[in-house]
Amino acid sequence: MLPTPVILAVSYNPRNLDLLRHVVGTAGYQLLPAVSLAAFERALAHSEAVRLALVDITGFDARIWGPCEQLRAQGIPFLVLSPHQSQALQEASLSHGAQRFLAKPLVSRELLGLMRSLLEEG
Repeated sequence: MLPTPVILAVSYNPRNLDLLRHVVGTAGYQLLPAVSLAAFERALAHSEAVRLALVDITGFDARIWGPCEQLRAQGIPFLVLSPHQSQALQEASLSHGAQRFLAKPLVSRELLGLMRSLLEEG
């Protein structure tokens, strides 16, 4: 049996992490939460098990892109989540290595489909 894929979820809002935990948990994935930039950086230092990351940029400043660049360097695919559909944020996300940019509110089925696709590619 294959190990349960670990999904790193980064969000400044603990409630959003709870929602993501529920969505990814019901799909059979394990969630590794990070509620701060420091927690994000700590998770990256021990990222051997992480197969995918969901990065909610809400509440973070431009320093969020440094750890995103680390995700890219480590070959960990990631999706950026944002409360706004913004061309500038989308371009910044993609330029820092995100595979996709998703505006909230998220559609669980779409999110899980993207996650499955990225996990199968990896």
